[in-house]
Amino acid sequence: MAENEVTWLRPATDIETLFTQIQETAGLLVSTYGLTIRTAQPLKDEQVQEALVHLFRKVPTLRLCFRRKEDVFWTCEMKREHIDFKAVDRSDQLKLQEELMNHQFNNSEGPLWCARLLEHNSCGGTTSPGLEASFPYSRSLVLANHHGIADGTTNCRTVNCFLRILDDVIAGNPIDDSEQLGELASGEETAALDAATEEEVKKNAYDLEQALEEYKKQHEKEKLIVRAFLNQDDPNYITKIISETLDEETTSRFFRRCKQEGVTVNSGFTALTNCSMVDLVRETGMKQDNYPLQVAHAVNMRRYWQGDVSRTLGCHIETISLHETLTHQWRDNFWQYTRDLHTKVHDSLKDKGPLKYWIYYFMVKGEDAVENMLKGRPEVDSDYCLANIGNLDHLIPTDGDHARLAHLVRTTQCWSERICHMLHSLRGRLMYNLCYTSDSLTEQQARRFTDLIFQNLKDMI
Repeated sequence: MAENEVTWLRPATDIETLFTQIQETAGLLVSTYGLTIRTAQPLKDEQVQEALVHLFRKVPTLRLCFRRKEDVFWTCEMKREHIDFKAVDRSDQLKLQEELMNHQFNNSEGPLWCARLLEHNSCGGTTSPGLEASFPYSRSLVLANHHGIADGTTNCRTVNCFLRILDDVIAGNPIDDSEQLGELASGEETAALDAATEEEVKKNAYDLEQALEEYKKQHEKEKLIVRAFLNQDDPNYITKIISETLDEETTSRFFRRCKQEGVTVNSGFTALTNCSMVDLVRETGMKQDNYPLQVAHAVNMRRYWQGDVSRTLGCHIETISLHETLTHQWRDNFWQYTRDLHTKVHDSLKDKGPLKYWIYYFMVKGEDAVENMLKGRPEVDSDYCLANIGNLDHLIPTDGDHARLAHLVRTTQCWSERICHMLHSLRGRLMYNLCYTSDSLTEQQARRFTDLIFQNLKDMI
């Protein structure tokens, strides 16, 4: 696109800049959303394409691209309409999602997302059994995007917008393209919080020194996944997916038990994941008294903003990274351990842990940390990341007359984290997707990890 074919909006935020640099240098950091759509009548390719055109017009983040101006990335809006859509003669949704996580977008030209519609009767799963009678036809649609334009909250709202549009397209209803899903947030709120938090931590030199020493101590330790599994550091690695869905009854029992124990579902599942990791490494032959783990948690930074954030679009995530030490006898006091973990997570959130994490990171690694990071694949900083977006019923409430969402598979490409556990619930069912690099776990190990998590979940409730 020529200079006059974009509108220059503002300098890119730190997270937009980082993710764009990673996309530019390595074609990495892509999110995919696999939608299984059930319809009353066979879904036509042209209906999906028409819905995607309206989606492009109604969702500001889908019109974004990133350009350099005086060595600074700027967030720009495309003026031309361009939809990267293909109907493909395939039924293997998860395999297609794995392939699209290696899709390299053109940062300066856009679009920074694409859509692939699979063949008739393709189905990535069913979250809502019982739809088959009224909605007998099924197709899967995979949406993939440059992570810098959208986080999970934005993507789920975009999915809901698409479902509403698709239902109107099928019905032949008029669609108002001037009505926008939301506004691209500037990120100024997080930037201001970053600056204030950095000023705060620098006030007490002794506490800062202690915090930096603790940061170095935990992050410089060799990680359990490196010690337990053969890590070949394959330059041709890909991110692979294992997807599981709990039945409604077991989901309800797990949610009730977490509530009874005074912990969130997030804390309960994190504890199960940590304990199952111990079981997995012991099965490989690593027998020891204690098992240290470094776990990163993705955090929606809107939680720290003032005012109504319901219409804020874009990518606004950071992480907290917490150290755990577990014993192989974790079953003896699982729920007490979970309550302790719950307290630790929430104390870190209250203490602005996501903001402090990056402040400490740059203080320890230096101002050229990002430049060094982009020279090659980063060292393993955590054993894994957990990204839980919670109950999606409020973000994806649409149940149309002509089209319904039957299943949703969320994935993210692994890079600095070799393993990422993706969690959400939808229509009363807990859905889990394990994303892992092909050189960190074998498929057999990944499946065993998943089996252990869900077997332990059932045992503990």
